[in-house]
Amino acid sequence: MKVTTERTPDCNAVVTVEVDDEQLQRAMKAAAQRISRARPVPGFRPGKAPYAIVERTFGKDILRDEAIDELAQSLYRQVLKDENIDAYDAGKLDVPQKEPLVLKYTIPTRPVVKLGDYHSIHMRPEPVSVSDEEVTEVLDRFQMDQAQMVPVTRPVQMGDLATIDVKGGIEGQEPLESKGLQVRVEMDKPVFPWVEQLIGTNPNETKTITYTYPADDSNTNVAGKTATYEVTVIDIKEPHVPALDDELAKSISQFETLDQLKGHIRSTLMAQKQGEEDSRFADRVIDAAVDQSEISYPAIMLEDEINQELERSKELAGRLGMTWEKYLELSGKDVQGYRVDIKPRAERRLKRLLALLQVLEEEKFEVSGKEVDVEIDRRAQEAARSGGRADQTRRELSTAASRRDIEYNLKLNKTINRLVDMAKGEPTSGKIVTPDMVREEQRQRELQEQQAQQSASAPGALITDPSKVRPEDWPRGIERPLIPGQEK
Repeated sequence: MKVTTERTPDCNAVVTVEVDDEQLQRAMKAAAQRISRARPVPGFRPGKAPYAIVERTFGKDILRDEAIDELAQSLYRQVLKDENIDAYDAGKLDVPQKEPLVLKYTIPTRPVVKLGDYHSIHMRPEPVSVSDEEVTEVLDRFQMDQAQMVPVTRPVQMGDLATIDVKGGIEGQEPLESKGLQVRVEMDKPVFPWVEQLIGTNPNETKTITYTYPADDSNTNVAGKTATYEVTVIDIKEPHVPALDDELAKSISQFETLDQLKGHIRSTLMAQKQGEEDSRFADRVIDAAVDQSEISYPAIMLEDEINQELERSKELAGRLGMTWEKYLELSGKDVQGYRVDIKPRAERRLKRLLALLQVLEEEKFEVSGKEVDVEIDRRAQEAARSGGRADQTRRELSTAASRRDIEYNLKLNKTINRLVDMAKGEPTSGKIVTPDMVREEQRQRELQEQQAQQSASAPGALITDPSKVRPEDWPRGIERPLIPGQEK
């Protein structure tokens, strides 16, 4: 038996096995026994018919195919071991020729990540601030929330609450017909994009409204099309907002004065903006680490990530109270088109994860059981604040699988925090880090890697081993190759 293995840049091991004729003949005889045992030949006990008679009865092609199937499975396991293949997923089998027999396995292997000098990444987050206008905008919303809607007899104005009857739509599509709809006449995220056309309409007046949707509208069912509606204004109300003073502050908060409320709004907005900037900055740092790295992975790994992204979208559709079909309809795409759209996002997410896992492997972060306990307690308290039960949350998070997931996420968080701190030039181990210290640390690291490569025979650029990640991440079922037609 001759075996040749080719490693491809996209993390596949292509293994070609030329099977000896003697080995194939033994397999065919074993196949004849199995077949004659399952379907006895007349005049012979099950499995005892001579090979020549079994071949004449069932045909040589059937025996060969049965033998190839069995050989493919046993040789696959041998190939994984002998060729030292670290499989990510089950390999696929091709049979280029049957005489002499040649088997070809294409086996997706673990991703390979060669990090760049992530210690050299230096950047600063953008400063955040809160303007007086932003504070005023929040106060305006508070005022509107407390406003009383008072009926008026004048024509519709911006800011009014109008009760309308509406019917019509786009020709050739199912028409809209609804009575007693209450719509706010506003420019910011209106219920209907044509609602401003109601301005100037009197109570009990019917108006014909024509609206052409933008050609680049995300909903392809309406993009560039013109709709016509008959709209009757039934009732008009205007908001009467309370005065912006200490009394309003007392009525809507625990603060005694308007100035105290303003200060609280400012600090809340600042914390929110800072959190958003922290997240953006962490993304920038991780992206910088990804961009300077060489990351290879099998195609099936990206397909897995796209499938996970698809499942997250389905869950979102459920939370929004709509079917997956309706969600796709609103996006203006079918499933295949949606997969194409989410592929870049899924690929970026995958590269980020692989880079982070490799940094985690190199930095060798550990998480103690106490840290996991603290995180479980934090989540339990958070659940209680949201109206849930802390004790139930603790029980659910205390299973072995949940604790492993929490430990995994805490390690990733430590990795991200380390990258962010290094990028900012902040201490990462209780000491001030200077550029010279970073370069020296990297030089020592490279020296250690060279020494390790000289003394070790195993490759060193593979992503972390299975014990370092959650069981559901990888590996998957790899003990049998996938035979064409039997993928499922």
